[in-house]
Amino acid sequence: MKTQKLFSIAAVVFGVVSLTACEHQVAVRTSVHEDGSLDREIRLTSEDPKISKQNYFGCSDQIGWTLISDSLHVKSTASDSSKNKEKKHTVIFRKSYSSVADANAETSSSLDTLFHLSSKFEKHFRWFYTIYRFEDTYHPINRFRYPITDFLTATDFQFIENMPAEGKPISKADSLFLTKLNERIFDHYFTRAYMDEYFQIFMQIADPTQIQKLKANEKSLFDVVSKKDINFDNNPFPKLLDSLGIKIDMSTEEFKHLDKGVESKVNFMSWASEGKYLHNIHMPGEIVNHNADSVAGNEFYWKPSYLKFAFKDHTFFVETKKPNIWAWVVSLIVIGAAAWGLRKKF
Repeated sequence: MKTQKLFSIAAVVFGVVSLTACEHQVAVRTSVHEDGSLDREIRLTSEDPKISKQNYFGCSDQIGWTLISDSLHVKSTASDSSKNKEKKHTVIFRKSYSSVADANAETSSSLDTLFHLSSKFEKHFRWFYTIYRFEDTYHPINRFRYPITDFLTATDFQFIENMPAEGKPISKADSLFLTKLNERIFDHYFTRAYMDEYFQIFMQIADPTQIQKLKANEKSLFDVVSKKDINFDNNPFPKLLDSLGIKIDMSTEEFKHLDKGVESKVNFMSWASEGKYLHNIHMPGEIVNHNADSVAGNEFYWKPSYLKFAFKDHTFFVETKKPNIWAWVVSLIVIGAAAWGLRKKF
C-alpha cells in the first residue's frame, strides 16, 4: 500500500466501508495463575500468508513465542465456480510470563506498528478469602497525533462505551447515530489528522523562509485537501504546495523516511480496524465481578468492536476469590478452643 493511495482506503481505516475480503480475526486468551504468572495465546486468521513471520502483535520465535499451529483454510466464495477461492491462514502463538511486568515489557511497546496490550494483576488477602483482580487493556489503535477530542464529544465516547458486543443487534436510532459517527470520523477527523501528519513533516524539513509560508497557508492547505473531488490516487502535495508558492523538496531521504512512517501508521490502523476481535481471560476461583460479555465456568469472553479501543484505552477485567483453607482451619481451632475454655470455666 503506497502512501499516495491512502486516502482511497481511508474509509476502510475507520470502518465506514465493509470489505469482507480484508476482514481478519484476532483472538487473545490470557490464563492467569494465583501467583500472578500468565500464559498467553494469540490466534490470528488472515489472508496474509506471512502472518506466522510478520504480524502486528510482534509474535515470533525470536522473542520466545511458540508457534503451535499454522494452517491454511480454503473456502469457495461462489458455488458455481471453483476459481473463486478464499484462502485464510490461521496461526496460533503461545508464551508464558512470570509476571505482568514481563508481559507488559513486550506487549505494551511504544512502536506505532504494533498492537499495544498491557495487563494488571492484584491479589488482596481478606483472611477467609483471597481476592484476585486481573485486567487486560487494549490501547488506542489511532496513531495520529492530532487530538480526536476536537471532533468527538463526551456523548460520542459514551455511545461507543455502551455499544454491545460485536454481532449483537442495535436499535435503528443507534444504527443511525453510528453511521453519522463514522462519517464524522472519516470526513472530518481522518482528513484533518492525515493532513496534520504531513504538515508536521513539511515544517520539519522546510527551510526558514518556507516555514513562514507554511504557517500562513495551513488553513488553505487543509481546505483544499478537504474537498471531496480531489484526486488522491496520486500524491497531491507537490502540486498543492507549488500553487501556494511553497517549495519543499520531497525527493530527499529524510522525507522518504518520514513519509514511510506515516504509511506504517495508516497501514496498522487499517489492519486493526478491519479485525473481528475475541478476548478471553481464564481466572481461578469464585466469580466476584467482571465486565465480560459472556461467562462459561471460569472462562470470561468479550467480543468488542474496534471502536471500543480506536481512540481510548479499553479494559477487560475479572475479579474472583478463593477460600484460604488454612485461615478457616485456624479460625475453627480458635473458636473450638475458646468454646472448650468457656465450657470448663462454667
